Amino acid sequence: MTDHVFYTLSISTAAALLAYIVLWSGLQTFNANPINRFVRVWGKLVLYYAAYTMPVWSALLLIGWTQGMLEQQSLLVSIVIVLMVLYFYTVVIQPSRLRIEHHNIDLDLSVPMTVAVLADLRIGLYSGKPRHIRKLVTTINALSVDAVLITGDWLYYPSADLVGQLMLFKGINKPVYTVMSDSDLRYQSMNTTNQGQPLLEDTLAKAFDVLDISYIGQQCTTLPLKCVDTVRGQSLAQNMTHHKHHQANIKPDGLGDKQVVAILCGWQSRLRQLADSQVSHASDTADKAVLSTEVEQTSKPIIILDSQYDSIGHLPSSSQLRTLLITGADKVIYKNIGLAKSKKEVQPSSEQPILLSNSPAKKQYGLYQHGSTHIFVSGGIGTRGLPFRLYQPTIDVLTIR
Repeated sequence: MTDHVFYTLSISTAAALLAYIVLWSGLQTFNANPINRFVRVWGKLVLYYAAYTMPVWSALLLIGWTQGMLEQQSLLVSIVIVLMVLYFYTVVIQPSRLRIEHHNIDLDLSVPMTVAVLADLRIGLYSGKPRHIRKLVTTINALSVDAVLITGDWLYYPSADLVGQLMLFKGINKPVYTVMSDSDLRYQSMNTTNQGQPLLEDTLAKAFDVLDISYIGQQCTTLPLKCVDTVRGQSLAQNMTHHKHHQANIKPDGLGDKQVVAILCGWQSRLRQLADSQVSHASDTADKAVLSTEVEQTSKPIIILDSQYDSIGHLPSSSQLRTLLITGADKVIYKNIGLAKSKKEVQPSSEQPILLSNSPAKKQYGLYQHGSTHIFVSGGIGTRGLPFRLYQPTIDVLTIR
């Protein structure tokens, strides 16, 4: 009788769990509002929400084993339970285990500065839940840094209410600067309905305005260091608050201001999937050439925020420049960094080993050297593709001296 009751209860519970996973994932797929690949997104969300039910499935298997119903499959049950626990951990627990990594970089600054670097946020299907953003904002606010730099890759199938989904970022108490990645531009420019209407109610650029985030695509600005403005007794962060969204290309004479410690430039690529890709590529190359010429005419150290490490050929070539390129955790970056290492175009910095070089993921994180240019590849925070993470999300804190 007991076996029959347990069997009935198990079947009922399993049916309820499966119904929850399939139906809730379907509703969240509509919320993600994909134009195409609807079934693929649904399948990804089924995998994601299935992870939350792993403790229940494990408990059912364990009870069945203790009741003697699965004695002959003891080894199989043990393996399945271990896999379920690992899957639950990598999907539910690991993405919330923020890690802070500290790095020192020598650019010969007149005054040291510290910045927090965020990469690969991927707000949408898996990442960017309110609990994730609250923890991220709280952690950033507790850091003693002059500014927060975000290397793009903001989105991964976000909801239509983009401003609402990102609103918690408004709680960051430090200046925030960002560029957009290729995928961000695709969400903003290419994702339209059959009637030609935008997929998202709000564009990412509009969200930046609302959230007081400075978008510096293909332009330069001075970093608002608290230690720079010694004349007026207040920080440049306070002085520049009302100018955050009115940055223009900094001219060589402006770059030479003696109070400026370093210049921050956004190395923004244009969307590659535009209809006239040849014109777009030519215009993008021309813009980068102009920006490169501008930064080469300043004696100040240059920090370049790049959404994608696609080529080091665009970097300013002058050996006299003190340049730091900061980029994010994109799969193309890993491939190109690996290729550049094999060709000995870049090499790991002698002052700092590559992060996580012994991890199963074999990611190309850390500090590299290319001639006189430092290249820093950030570890990343968000999740894309399959819903699990094999390594902790990372906030990189760079102390630049």
